[in-house]
Amino acid sequence: MLNAGRETSSPGTELSENQAKTEKERLIEELQLITKERNDLRDRLRFLTKRSMKNRPHFRPNPYYEDLERMEEAVMSILHNLEMENTKIHENNHKLKKEITFSR
Repeated sequence: MLNAGRETSSPGTELSENQAKTEKERLIEELQLITKERNDLRDRLRFLTKRSMKNRPHFRPNPYYEDLERMEEAVMSILHNLEMENTKIHENNHKLKKEITFSR
C-alpha cells in the first residue's frame, strides 16, 4: 500500500542498470583473462628460475636438500607400493565375499 502511488523504476534507470550489468560482465571477463595471463607468466618465471639456478656454475645445491629429495622419492615409492597392495587385497577380499555369499 505504501508503494501504490510510486513508480518502481524509470526507463532511464533500467538502461543504466543494463549498461552497468554489461560493463560488470566485461570487467569480470577482462579480470579473468588478466589473472590467467598472470598465472601463466608466474609459472613460466618459476620454470625459468628453477632451470637457470641448476645451470649456474657457482650454484651448489644443499646436500641436506638432496638427501631430503631422495628420502621423499623413497617414501613416495613405498606409499605407491602400499596403495597397490591395498588395492589388490581389497579386490581379493571382495572376491572372497562374493564366493561366501554364493556358497550360502
